Amino acid sequence: MTGNGFHGQQLAIDLSTGAASDLKISTDVLRNFSGGRGFGIKLLWEMSPKGTDPLAPENPLILATGPYTGAGVFSAFFNVTTKSPLTGLAAASHCGGFWGPAFKGTGYDCITVTGASDKPVYLLVEDGKATIKDASHLWGKGVFETEKRIRDVEGNVEIVSIGQAGESMVKYAAMMNSHRAAGRSGVGAVMGSKKLKAIAVKGKSSVEYADPDKVKEISRNGGKQAMEAGKVFGQYGSSMAFNFFNESHTLPTRNFQAGYFEQAGKIDGEALKEKYFVKDRGCAKCPLKCGNIHTIKNGPYQLEEIEGPEYETLMSFGSNCSNSDIESILMANYLCNDFGLDTISCGDTFALLMDLFESGIIKEADLDGYPMNWGEHESIMALIPKIAHRQGVGDLLAEGSYRAAATWGEKALTRVIHAKKQEYPGYESRRSFGTGFSLVTSNRGACHLRAGLYVNELFLGEFNESGFESNMQTLLDKEHLLCLYDAFLSCKFGGRNAGHTVPVLTELMNALTGFDYTEKELSRVGERIWNLERLYNLREGVEEDLPPVRFYQEALDDGHPDGEAISLERFTAARAQYYQARGWDVNGIPGADKLAQLSL
Repeated sequence: MTGNGFHGQQLAIDLSTGAASDLKISTDVLRNFSGGRGFGIKLLWEMSPKGTDPLAPENPLILATGPYTGAGVFSAFFNVTTKSPLTGLAAASHCGGFWGPAFKGTGYDCITVTGASDKPVYLLVEDGKATIKDASHLWGKGVFETEKRIRDVEGNVEIVSIGQAGESMVKYAAMMNSHRAAGRSGVGAVMGSKKLKAIAVKGKSSVEYADPDKVKEISRNGGKQAMEAGKVFGQYGSSMAFNFFNESHTLPTRNFQAGYFEQAGKIDGEALKEKYFVKDRGCAKCPLKCGNIHTIKNGPYQLEEIEGPEYETLMSFGSNCSNSDIESILMANYLCNDFGLDTISCGDTFALLMDLFESGIIKEADLDGYPMNWGEHESIMALIPKIAHRQGVGDLLAEGSYRAAATWGEKALTRVIHAKKQEYPGYESRRSFGTGFSLVTSNRGACHLRAGLYVNELFLGEFNESGFESNMQTLLDKEHLLCLYDAFLSCKFGGRNAGHTVPVLTELMNALTGFDYTEKELSRVGERIWNLERLYNLREGVEEDLPPVRFYQEALDDGHPDGEAISLERFTAARAQYYQARGWDVNGIPGADKLAQLSL
């Protein structure tokens, strides 16, 4: 199919039988779900029976691009959807780098992988043809060696792969395209459960757009605006935000006991730039190039090259562990990328261990003899490989912070900071109620990229005068907008700096697809995706939408004002308001009128 930014083709792989087939994607699906995360949840709903074990062969692994993938600035992304082994809910994890546009060049919009091989394999997809190849020689290798060895055989291909963490089915294992990660919710564990080491792609297929000149114009204007608005972001990457959150006292510190880290200046973006910076690196078609390359020339953590760390990694392995050794954070980031681990869940798990160790709930004997005092980065370095290989206590820590704490008793469990069993990103909810609320309503468990409400609340101060509850529609609008970003597929950071609001996206989507969306119709695509994810989660037994217990029982301890515990009454009242605004009942179940409105 031509003229709408799609190939209209799905590649279906069954690793149990070795079968590969091409399936047509209907125009109705293209229009109503827009690609990426939209395709993902539509296919997951249809292909995954209720109660499917996330690590069973029946759980589909779905990788999808959108009509914008490879079309203009900030268009490098693809989306991965599956049932999460960490949360038991819908996982939708996006990734930049170069794999997305390369996969689009194979002649497909998405690939679904079901079944499981009886031996390690990798998949080569080239110009409409898929070949399953032996990967026994790659099993046990890290991401970077895996990519090199595949390129030695296959030539100039783009690769998404798993490291040893995915092979070991660590519940927060990532899928990696070099240093770029589809990081959250354990999508790499699902890939590992299928004995699928990598998917290598190359091809020369192209798509046509309804109005290619208009696509170029919007892309060019967005790139120009982003280079002006996002100049600092391009210079430092997301590490630029570290000091902002610290000075606003919303930087998670010591397992969310505080919102301010006294030694932040030792591990911020300026420290990285001054001592370790080598060069900029960007994803495909990105003018901002936020992926700074760093090196450590000598010392115990010597590194030739590492991309990042991002803000979230500086938080999780840094302030949240009370760790001011920046070189250890760089090394932790490298190890997580090579093993294929989500740095947020991994770092936050260590922050929990330090909290429990300092309070006497666990001891060295519980941790294979390693001490875990605040800032004990040597123990972190020793235990990351154990997690990736599920060795010793690493086998327990590979289950995630919630399940690990549950084995140490109720007191330990109350120290876990999670939503739907997924560890929190770097935003202290007791000083940013709206942002914290959005982390709880997120369909994939705690996630800052489901609504990005920290931009409205903390960067722009939109709720300072009227309060979050008076701006509930802002949350819904942002949740729908970022569904669209994940469906038509754009970088959220780049798109925000490019001014890709709903009116601009409507113009862009119509230029790509020719579907003649109104702004209301396009927003409804995002709302449809959000509601279908909610329906899936309800079917799979999603827990009640509540913040971590500590947030409504424990005030912040950092000497700064306004760190009181959240009022649970306020939260439940806001939740009722949110459900009502969504057209859901008091239990958060979408009503018949809403489902009819969304053609679900």
